[in-house]
Amino acid sequence: MDFTHPKEGWPALTVHVDKRITLGALKKELEPFVGCPSDRFKIYRVFGDNQEYETIRLNETLAAYGDDSRITIKLGQALKKGEYRVRVYQLKVNEQEPYKLLVESIFAKGMTVLDSKKVILKDMAAQGCKPLPPLERCRLRRCSWKNPTTIFADSKVYEEDIQVGPNWEIFLEVLEGAEKLVDPNQQAVYVRRWWPSTYEIGPFSEIILDSNSVEELKDKISEASGIDSENVEFAKGRGTFPCDVSVLEIQQELEWNPNVSCINSWPLSIIDDGAVLYYRDKTEELAGLTEEKKNIIQQRENTRLRTTGRIKVKYSPRKERALKIYTDDVPSKPATSSRN
Repeated sequence: MDFTHPKEGWPALTVHVDKRITLGALKKELEPFVGCPSDRFKIYRVFGDNQEYETIRLNETLAAYGDDSRITIKLGQALKKGEYRVRVYQLKVNEQEPYKLLVESIFAKGMTVLDSKKVILKDMAAQGCKPLPPLERCRLRRCSWKNPTTIFADSKVYEEDIQVGPNWEIFLEVLEGAEKLVDPNQQAVYVRRWWPSTYEIGPFSEIILDSNSVEELKDKISEASGIDSENVEFAKGRGTFPCDVSVLEIQQELEWNPNVSCINSWPLSIIDDGAVLYYRDKTEELAGLTEEKKNIIQQRENTRLRTTGRIKVKYSPRKERALKIYTDDVPSKPATSSRN
C-alpha cells in the first residue's frame, strides 16, 4: 500500500487487494491508515456520477468492484447489518424555513417508533441541542420530497409496519401538547385562513379528521375559525409544502369549494396526512385595490415568496417574426427593364 496525493488536502490511498477479500477484512486492513477501529469509520462506494452509497454488508466480497474503483472513508459510527442511517429534519410549519436538518441517527430493523424517538433525543443531546423537547410531545412523520406526510404511531415497527430505505429522511415535529391523532383511521391536515377583505393569509393550524367527509372537514374548520359551517369554502394548496401562494392570486388561482363529498375524491385526492388546505368565509367580499396599494402588496409578496424560494416568475412570449427561406433550385425571376 502507498499514499498518493491527487490534490492538496485530500490524501488518497491506493490499495491493491484480492477481490475475494470481504469488506470487513478490508476495513481491518485500513485501520492503521485511518487511525481508529473499523466500527468508527464508514465506507462509501463512489460511482461514475460521484454519487456515494454507504456499504454495510461486511461479509460481502469486492467481486463486484472493477479496476480503479473508488471508495470514500468518513469518520463516524459504521452501520451494522439491519441498521439504517436516517436524516432527521425538524419541522416548524410556521417558520420562514419550515424544515432544517437536525441530526443523523441510526435506526435498526425491529425498532419501534418510540424507541427511535429516544435515539433521536439522545443524538440531539450529544450535539448540544437545548432545550430538549419532552418525549411525549415528539412526533415522527414521513418526509416525501420535503413534504410532511404519514404520522408514525409509537407502536409501529420499522421494516414490519414502516419500510426504511437507504438515504432515508423523516421529520421530527414538536407538538404544543399531547398527540391528538390516536386512531389509524384518523387523518391530519393543515389549514390556513384566507381573508379576502384584507389580503392576508393566517398561520398553519392542524385539524384531525375522523372520516373522509367534506361535511366533517367544514365542521372542524368552523370549530377552529368561528365561521358558520355553511359559509366555509376551501381549496387544496398546490405544489410542495408549504404550498405558498401570492395573496394577489389565491382568490383566482386555487380551485375553491370543489364539488365533492369526500376529500379522497378527485380533484382533492387527499389520502395521507399533511395536506394543506386554504379556507375562507364565502360571505367576505374581496376588497378592491388601487394601483398604488396593489404595487405595495406585490412588492411585499415578491420579497416573501423569494425568501422562501417559491416566487413564481412569469415570462412574456417573444414576438414572432416571419422567416424567409431561400433555396438554390428556385429559378430567379428575370430582371425587368426600367422604363425611360
